[in-house]
Amino acid sequence: MENKLFQKNNPNRQKLIKPIADLDINEEVASISLEKASFVKNEMPTMLKKMSVKDVKNYVKDIKHLQDCLRTALQLELSTIPPYLCGLYTIKEGSNVEAGALIRSVVVEEMLHMVLVSNILNAITDPKTIKKGEKLFNVKDIIPVYPTPLPGGIIPEVPKGSPPFEVQLLKFSREALDEFSTIERPSNPKAKITGHFDSIGQFYEAIRYGLLRLNETTPGGIFIGDPTRQITPEHYYGSGGKITQVITYEDAEEAIGEIVGQGEGIDGTISTEQVMFGEDIEYAHYFKFQEISYGRMYSANDTNFQMPVKSVPTGRPFTVSWSSVYNMKANPKMKDYEHNPELMSKAIEFNKVYVQLLNGINDAVSGEPDLLIKGITVMYDLKYKALELLNIPLGNGECAGPTFEYVEL
Repeated sequence: MENKLFQKNNPNRQKLIKPIADLDINEEVASISLEKASFVKNEMPTMLKKMSVKDVKNYVKDIKHLQDCLRTALQLELSTIPPYLCGLYTIKEGSNVEAGALIRSVVVEEMLHMVLVSNILNAITDPKTIKKGEKLFNVKDIIPVYPTPLPGGIIPEVPKGSPPFEVQLLKFSREALDEFSTIERPSNPKAKITGHFDSIGQFYEAIRYGLLRLNETTPGGIFIGDPTRQITPEHYYGSGGKITQVITYEDAEEAIGEIVGQGEGIDGTISTEQVMFGEDIEYAHYFKFQEISYGRMYSANDTNFQMPVKSVPTGRPFTVSWSSVYNMKANPKMKDYEHNPELMSKAIEFNKVYVQLLNGINDAVSGEPDLLIKGITVMYDLKYKALELLNIPLGNGECAGPTFEYVEL
């Protein structure tokens, strides 16, 4: 019997979303109406309403709306990479070895998610509508300005009395880990309707339904894209997950399962006889951040009762030092460095490398897949440019840091 708690062809990957056929059509979930929402960076949807699962199935209006949702998903995935990199870069060399490795693995998978979303978008884009030299996305528009709400109208639950959640660029700290866990936290299937998406998984569920419905109701289906624009495993292989070439709806569903499963893990409850954690299991991002927060790995005997947020690791402890970090200014911006030409120059150089990285990914998913590995290798230069900034004091006990802003090359 197939174990539906794990992803197809990837038995060591935890999975969040259930197969569509397993969903209870009478079950209500939190969702959002984006019909009139703009997909401009940092702009929150203007219309919110409650929807049942039946409404979610009809959430995506048409193929253009679906493509807009996927472009928003690209920005969503990108919005998480800079904060995770700030957490990683601000760890001083030789310290927090386990924590650094866990965060690094998450960053690699977030890059993979951008490729998977791009593959889905390319798969449903009619080649006849693509102008010569046209890119899949606009790099300038996709880069968020921090602090930023999560794109797509995703509003995670925060403690009562706290301001609405925003993604920030922070040094490695308890505050940063709380932010990371909030980004990746699974939605509570038993929670009351809140009138918006409360997790990344819920947003992708709406996309998944849209893909299925439009494919079934469109003569000839919607998967009419140019296969040569697909990124395949031969173009790049990284640890933790795999690149899925998207030709059919089933491929798209598998790609979404990879994205959400890597991020949030398993949805709902896990029965006590099912052992879900162990040394041979690649944990979802949420659980990796839980390990750092507790300074302890999950063990083979750990199970997940009630909700993922209730799961506490009980395995091997490891050292987490919150002081062995660069004291980076929160949410740094180039305008903060205007008084210091040398510092401004280094900030611009970092951002040029960042834009170069995104341009490389954009080129690869826009018809030149062989360029992907070349674009990814830019990550090494990005780290060195970040460390140059982190070693410059600002005179108030803090140091400079990477700003992840758009600059012209």
